[in-house]
Amino acid sequence: MGGRVASLLAARDGAPGLVLCGYPFHPPGKPGRLRLAHWPMLECPSLVVQGSRDPFGTRDEVAGYDLTSTTRLHWLEDGDHDWKPRRASGRSQTELIDEGAAAIAAFMTAHA
Repeated sequence: MGGRVASLLAARDGAPGLVLCGYPFHPPGKPGRLRLAHWPMLECPSLVVQGSRDPFGTRDEVAGYDLTSTTRLHWLEDGDHDWKPRRASGRSQTELIDEGAAAIAAFMTAHA
């Protein structure tokens, strides 16, 4: 719930930037109940680092959302909400965390 609350506060009060790790775009199994009503009010640069299999919003689901022009998505291939990949992917959760951290660092550097 942290990312959702942070985005609500940034939409209401403004922020210099926003980084969301695993945003809950909708409740798991309920893709019709979007949590995006406040997103048009987000004016700051925003980065969402999301696992491509996240049950709160998969890559395919999020592709159809109308996010702000200041929002950038970084997909962690085969990651779930906790950025844990399936064993068959050949990747580890540590690798996905490192990739997510690098994406966040690059975003923060670009928007400093």
